[in-house]
Amino acid sequence: MFKCRVMFDSTLPITSLLEPIREVLTREDSLVIEAPPGAGKTTLVPLALLDANWLGDRRIVMLQPRRLATRNAAQRMAELLGEEPGHTVGFRMRLETRVSKATRIEVVTEGVLLRMLQQDPSLAGVGLLIFDEIHERSLESDLGLALVLHARESFADDMRLKVIAMSATLDSTALGDLLGASVLRSEGRRYPVAMHYSGAAKPRERITDRVQPVIEKALARHPDSSVLVFLPGQGEISRVAESLIPPGDVDVHPLYGNLDLQAQRAAIAASASGRRKVVLATNIAETSLTIDGIDVVIDSGLARKPRFDPGTGMSRLETLRISRAASEQRAGRAGRLRPGACYRLWSETQQQQLAVQDEPEIQSADLASVALDLFAWGVRDPKELRWQTPPPEGAWRQAVDLLLGLGALESGVHGLQLSSHGASLAELPLHPRLAHLLLCGQKVGAERSASEIAAVLSERDPVGRESPDMRRRLDYLDGSIEAPAPLRGWRHRTQQLATQLRRQLSKSTPASIHRPSADSLPGYLIACAYPDRIARRRHSGGYQLANGRSAQFDAPDALQKSKWLAVAEVGGMAGRRGDSIRSAAPLEEDLFSNLLAPLISESTVIDWDAKSGRFVAERQRRCGALLIASERFTEIDHEQRVAGLVAMLRRDGLARLTWDEATTQFLARTQLMETLESPWPGFSDQVLSAELDIWLAPYLEAVKRLSDLSQIDVAGALRARLTWEQQQLLERWLPLRIEVPSGSSLRIDYTKRPPVLAVKLQEMFGCESTPVLAEGRVPVVVHLLSPAGRPLQVTQDLVNFWRTGYQDVRKEMKGRYPKHPWPEDPLDAQPTRRTKARLER
Repeated sequence: MFKCRVMFDSTLPITSLLEPIREVLTREDSLVIEAPPGAGKTTLVPLALLDANWLGDRRIVMLQPRRLATRNAAQRMAELLGEEPGHTVGFRMRLETRVSKATRIEVVTEGVLLRMLQQDPSLAGVGLLIFDEIHERSLESDLGLALVLHARESFADDMRLKVIAMSATLDSTALGDLLGASVLRSEGRRYPVAMHYSGAAKPRERITDRVQPVIEKALARHPDSSVLVFLPGQGEISRVAESLIPPGDVDVHPLYGNLDLQAQRAAIAASASGRRKVVLATNIAETSLTIDGIDVVIDSGLARKPRFDPGTGMSRLETLRISRAASEQRAGRAGRLRPGACYRLWSETQQQQLAVQDEPEIQSADLASVALDLFAWGVRDPKELRWQTPPPEGAWRQAVDLLLGLGALESGVHGLQLSSHGASLAELPLHPRLAHLLLCGQKVGAERSASEIAAVLSERDPVGRESPDMRRRLDYLDGSIEAPAPLRGWRHRTQQLATQLRRQLSKSTPASIHRPSADSLPGYLIACAYPDRIARRRHSGGYQLANGRSAQFDAPDALQKSKWLAVAEVGGMAGRRGDSIRSAAPLEEDLFSNLLAPLISESTVIDWDAKSGRFVAERQRRCGALLIASERFTEIDHEQRVAGLVAMLRRDGLARLTWDEATTQFLARTQLMETLESPWPGFSDQVLSAELDIWLAPYLEAVKRLSDLSQIDVAGALRARLTWEQQQLLERWLPLRIEVPSGSSLRIDYTKRPPVLAVKLQEMFGCESTPVLAEGRVPVVVHLLSPAGRPLQVTQDLVNFWRTGYQDVRKEMKGRYPKHPWPEDPLDAQPTRRTKARLER
């Protein structure tokens, strides 16, 4: 058994919890640890548990949300043991692995855990799994925890896997309930941090313009301090670094995920004697990392995060306000070493308006990778697992549709299941789109180009600001064009990743199928991954994508000469013009006839030509919303014409038919009967539209021109939906006319609800009961009219009107219409539609 050789620093707050942690895990399988930044939990908890009896010779695996934090956590633990990473403590992540047979603690990125679970769902050989910084609620962390809980229940044995969830800020009670775990809290050691608020931003004021004077003020006000500045992204970091003129003793360091390793280490290392630094960082510096010498924080209050839109099938980076919890995490960086200061670029009022916690990534992310991992696991429905936050149904359906389109899923006995192609996709550490691209490249013997494009698209792409042409990136990678100095680190990392991806491809002989030319190969591969972003140039400029959206280049580019493009990346909305094309490649139209033929759908489209008023029939080949080619028919048979009319009416609406007064009233009567009688045929617009091919198709046979629609007997077609018995019931319950006391037969307006009877007041003399329909089930609203036909009173209570309202009407109307009777007692008067003179005759 391993004997821990570390002398723990008793000044670190977490040391007081180490013994309770050991005791809880001796008797329980799960534990939640809540401790603030700087408490020492990331490095000391795994080391303190290495000699636990229950661990035996099994390993401890600890998850970190970021690669930089993964490497640093392993480095720090190894230093405490007097070793280098790769011995007792190692780490694994994309592009770098340092483990050996002697490794007992592995620090891994979250994606590595998912690969481990795929290869061995039981995680044999792992005794403890630690989710560090679990409050960040990354997509992979939520998925990993759900799968681990499922696996632990499925593979229960005497050597049950133990789980620890650790964070500085989390809803520990809810997480404890999910895990069935005890919760231990450390108060921590945090020096006071003075808070400074700069107030709300001015309209259209850029964050880079706001932050620069604050940096200069902080450096002057704190002459012995180093400063950590939180900015939303790499672009803002670059602009601030270029414009900032620091004092002579200050070094400026960027810090973001895509930065090369040497520059990242320089940013977090201690400054040389007599020097201090300004670290310009993304939210990568919020947690897990200790940046030496920092006691002043400047917080922009912003972070850039991907958000998935199920409506478009695209993810976009959006600049969002951070949560209150994240603002506290950032401020806490200033109080680790001594009393510090935090400058917030917003107001105290805005601070109170921030969301309490960050939104879990699973609520706004592309779930295609999650869906692929679950199907590979044998889970067809995410409801089978226990989640901190369940995946949204809309995004889940979108993900399943994408996997179906990529051929990753197929129908099985119990529903959808992973296909052999899907199983191959799941073995690759890539988004399903890029894994599909890689396998398509292998089939045409283009593994190198495919791996390079997949590597480019799986990381942040710094070449986008220079050129949208994917071929430029490939030229940099193969050395055809010398990469400028700022891109050499990117080129090296991308080459490494491409090599790693090629190694992970199974050895198979490429099929002897058509291979695109070298110049069109990038377009073909991108089209495989993003068939919904195949684009065709519009005559008016810009491009239309296969998903129906518009896109264009932000600046003139040679790619605009291409009729067809395969677009790999689009940016946010560029005004009203549509999306911005960030990376793309030309696409040969000939590919739609061979390699890309599975993307093409063929259909016969019959529609009206508005100019001629006649039918036009075409056989169309489409890629999504894009028309590839069409061929007109000269002859249209009877069934095709009727089907075309039905489709047109469903699209344009039933208003294309002639709706006279009688037809409109009949429809209103039948719709009212639906509420009174069951069963009764449906007459709503939705039902009539859905069943057009049943009730209207026989009446469409004679239609040859658009004008012929006006000749259709719509009322007859509607009436035919009723049986003879139903028609009789309709006439009894809801007659077109009713007889009023004067003897007149008056029409009822059924288009109003309740139905309306408009009648001259004198014709209702003597009537004490308000008319009703449907054997008393439907009261009628009576509109009492003047002799000129103008409304005098609206009522459903005639008796009350005669007793209370009539006398006021009589006073007003008697002088205006003296020729008509206005008796003092209307209930004792003779109803009439005539004047007094005619009555006397």
